[in-house]
Amino acid sequence: TQMFSLNEKSDIYSIGVLFWEISSGQPPFYVEDEEYDVGLAVEISQGLRETVVPDTPEEYVKIYTKCWDGEPDNRPTIYQVVDWL
Repeated sequence: TQMFSLNEKSDIYSIGVLFWEISSGQPPFYVEDEEYDVGLAVEISQGLRETVVPDTPEEYVKIYTKCWDGEPDNRPTIYQVVDWL
């Protein structure tokens, strides 16, 4: 059973995470020799996000943080993301 539906807004969230990965060069919430667990998924659903990578351009940070907004209805459309890029 899924807690959340997969839709355009969840795809936008994923794009935001992907953009963060591009700027960091690592998977989100990566800790060497540790595995992801259900607790992490719960924390993310409650608003946990990765920290901004130092020296990342501010406009780029704005894009990916808008994409992973905790409220799906506040996330941009893919057209907005493409326009910002």
